[in-house]
Amino acid sequence: MKKQDYIDAMNEVKVDDKLKNKTFEIVKEKKRNTKRIYAFATAMVVFVIAISIAVPLNNNKNRVTPIEVVEENNGLPKIENFENLYNIMLENSSEYYEINDSLVMESTSITAASGVTQNETESSMDSTEEKTDYSTTNVQVEGVDEADIVKTDGKYIYYVTSNKVIIANVEDENNLELSSEIDYQDEEFYPNEIFIAENKLIVIGNSRNNYNTLALDIAYTGSVKEETIAKVYKIENKSNPELEREIKIEGNYLTSRMIGDNIYFIANKYLYSYLFRESEIEEMDEEEFKPKYTDTAVSSTEQCIAYPDIYYFPDSEDTSYLNIAGFNINNNEPANIDSYLGAGNKIYSSQNNLYITKVKYEYKDSTMYGYYNNYDVNTYIYKFKLEDSKATYVNVGSVPGEVLNQFSMDEKDGYFRIATTDRDNWNSETNKNNLYVLNEDLQIIGKVENLAKGEKIYSVRFMGNRAYMVTFVETDPLFVIDLSDPTNPIVLGELKIPGYSNYLHPYDENHIIGFGENTKVNKNGGVVTDGMKMALFDVTDPNNPTEMFSVNIGESGTYSELLYNHKALLFSKEKNIIAFPISISEEEGEYSTKLKFQGAIVYGLDLENGFTQKGTIAHMQIKDGYKDYDYTKRVERIIYINNNLYTLSPGLIKATDMNTMEEKSSLEIQTNE
Repeated sequence: MKKQDYIDAMNEVKVDDKLKNKTFEIVKEKKRNTKRIYAFATAMVVFVIAISIAVPLNNNKNRVTPIEVVEENNGLPKIENFENLYNIMLENSSEYYEINDSLVMESTSITAASGVTQNETESSMDSTEEKTDYSTTNVQVEGVDEADIVKTDGKYIYYVTSNKVIIANVEDENNLELSSEIDYQDEEFYPNEIFIAENKLIVIGNSRNNYNTLALDIAYTGSVKEETIAKVYKIENKSNPELEREIKIEGNYLTSRMIGDNIYFIANKYLYSYLFRESEIEEMDEEEFKPKYTDTAVSSTEQCIAYPDIYYFPDSEDTSYLNIAGFNINNNEPANIDSYLGAGNKIYSSQNNLYITKVKYEYKDSTMYGYYNNYDVNTYIYKFKLEDSKATYVNVGSVPGEVLNQFSMDEKDGYFRIATTDRDNWNSETNKNNLYVLNEDLQIIGKVENLAKGEKIYSVRFMGNRAYMVTFVETDPLFVIDLSDPTNPIVLGELKIPGYSNYLHPYDENHIIGFGENTKVNKNGGVVTDGMKMALFDVTDPNNPTEMFSVNIGESGTYSELLYNHKALLFSKEKNIIAFPISISEEEGEYSTKLKFQGAIVYGLDLENGFTQKGTIAHMQIKDGYKDYDYTKRVERIIYINNNLYTLSPGLIKATDMNTMEEKSSLEIQTNE
């Protein structure tokens, strides 16, 4: 099928105007969450194309035996040429559709029912202790920074909002001023997150594509022309940031880390495999399928990664490129950019190694393709050594089950620890939860399996030689696991309480804070959520963990970003501050709720008195429920500088005295509608 054939086919697609208008309304309303927007738009395009050109999923007319590839880089093969890519895509896409046809409906229903959002993104006890007089991003590993929508250097606040980056001068707490803003409204770029380092601001985001561009990209090239872009600015003069470098890699932004002066960012470039199944190799332009990048430190011209330089994960069976870029923010050395056929999803990084995981569904009996109960779920772990902005592939390992998020993984003393939920036949009643310890070669050397059968993992936290795991189905078992002997993990204690914790955060060596949701049994006998819950667990005696204190916040419908994004938490033990954004609701009747408050809530915590609410900070007044809701005044983050709290929403930054909880000043932000 040639390019004109696809263009003609697209011209025949008749999309209902109401559907088209509704799509764009949703995109406009949800424009801040670009990942979800692109996922929705791409899904719509693929759906329309599939209907219009009637692509069969199991067409084997082009099936050939893949050409043997040359092994390099610790046994990792390379693609070498387009013919190999073509054959690998045929093989992988066929197996992918055969197994996923039987999983997609049940998988979708399970994901929807779980309410778990895949926005993984964590915190070490050391990194949250106050080291300077301003807060930093709540991260998982000390020394490994994570990008976020807000950063501060103690004098200025840098904030990604409304398709721009705000730089606000907060040196005078009684008079906040806007120093400058970097507005991307007229650019094909959408900022996601930022880093700051001395006089450098690094903005990471995605390129923006319209509906028609997405459709034509997929139809002709079998992929979406989407880029992840890192923009480096000099900000010695805060009123006039200067763009000094851009690095672009193809694909949708996955995550990033900053270690010292080096930034590593990762993107998945999706290749739509139907094009390979429906086209002869002679009809295809091999240049279209080479991963592309740009590094303005070298050239403003787009470059291609040649097929002999593209690596291949043979055990992944994925039809996407994983693109990794690393660069030093303080020099103009060329960025290190590598591409691998075989995308990843969950990421963990220590100061020395990057681990990228990929879930794979593997048939137990190859003669019974298409049967949903004929496969195992395994997580493959790809290890990369991080050094001087270069991510070098080391090796691969695998464990049964799948991980929840980055907190399900950890590295200590050369050992990699990972917690997974495994199941048979996609039946939640067969769930079993495991923890594995792998050596430097990613071989399993220790394990504890079959914990909390019929339940699933909701949160994990590794702290030194212990792991804390929360599972849930009707009650919340908190497991304390001893990892002092890597070859023999042992469950020391277990605590069962109502509700569950989505996120666990260290308070000190013997106490851990759980943030999650309350639960109750409804009149039909089902378990439903009933507001947010915060609890302090005492693990001084690991054989007998106890819940020392707990506090309930709101009723059904109460929600906080902290439940799925650890970066929303502000914690300082020294300042005695626990704070996070929250929307508090109360029940009105059996099936409805009413919004009572949206803003930030602030607590203190000590081991004698437990949690003490210090106050709330709102950017909007809620008198008549959701009718008063204003998304431009929805508090997204709370930080501190000296003895002041700063709350940030797309339309407002507010300074509040930490001790009196009285407002000191505020700064209105003009939003892009």
